[in-house]
Amino acid sequence: MIAPLRIGVIGCGAIATSVHLRVLRRLRAVRVTALADPAAEARARAGRLVPGAALHTSAEELLDRSDVDAVVVAAPTGLHAGIALATLRTGRHLYLEKPIATTLEDGSRVAAAARDAGVVAAIGYNWRFQPLMVRGRELLRAGVIGEVRAVHTVFCEPVPHTARGWRARRSEGGGVLLDLGSHNFDLITWLLEARIERVEAAVSSLATEHDSALVRLELTDGVIATSFFSLRACRAHSLEFIGERGVLRIDRSTRTLSLQGARARTSSVALMSWRLRSLVRPRSEPSWSTALRTFAAKIRGAAVELPTFDDGLRSLEIVIDAERSACVR
Repeated sequence: MIAPLRIGVIGCGAIATSVHLRVLRRLRAVRVTALADPAAEARARAGRLVPGAALHTSAEELLDRSDVDAVVVAAPTGLHAGIALATLRTGRHLYLEKPIATTLEDGSRVAAAARDAGVVAAIGYNWRFQPLMVRGRELLRAGVIGEVRAVHTVFCEPVPHTARGWRARRSEGGGVLLDLGSHNFDLITWLLEARIERVEAAVSSLATEHDSALVRLELTDGVIATSFFSLRACRAHSLEFIGERGVLRIDRSTRTLSLQGARARTSSVALMSWRLRSLVRPRSEPSWSTALRTFAAKIRGAAVELPTFDDGLRSLEIVIDAERSACVR
């Protein structure tokens, strides 16, 4: 029998209760032993999802426990750096929701601490595990569309115009670049195995701080990527790669991957399995489950790939460069 991996979750807000806790309670040989959140209502809601887990008001209380092997942090963005550093100092494995921090100084400290800690430390770029993205990367690496010449991406997730709290203020970790941009900057570099050399951006604040942005990226090989992000537009998430012999388009909103001007099998076993499950559960999204399962497997010694804190720092650097280009902070 494999001893269960004992996990503590810090931050019991919407993303934790709708995603992380529901995934973790289904994973084999994983047990959520403790939960922490300063809000009583959030703690109670999380506790109902994981009966038997100890409830705490602070990260410090949870980290003082002896029955926590690894920590999942889903707290507000502005708290990420402090909680991550405290967790790494205890020698626990750590899964930190993106972004790594709100400032480069804090991000650099957290990435350095992760490198020195000798533990499994993963950043929550779950879209790397989305079957569409995985298959798209395979096709790009196989050279199906030839050398990529340009990239166009869109990522929009509408939020209520009355949104309040930390999400409405950049100083506390809000804003579309930290929220959505950090995901896509990681995806672009991961899918193309490239680095970003130059960043230009325009940022607007329609209802909350930095809720829309247009970004132009110049990659190491001269490829230009343009991205639009918004918290005030209809839901959309797509990436289009224009190559010398064809066009590859990944559209998470419509759950499609298509090729134009090139021929190759666009599906995969994982992709077909997800689409079949979606017939029964239309809102099924496997990326979080796969990311957390991979995190647990890595702790047990499996030779699997996870987004690192250095990946998180590189994405944050692009966010900061975009904000500087747009003359906002």
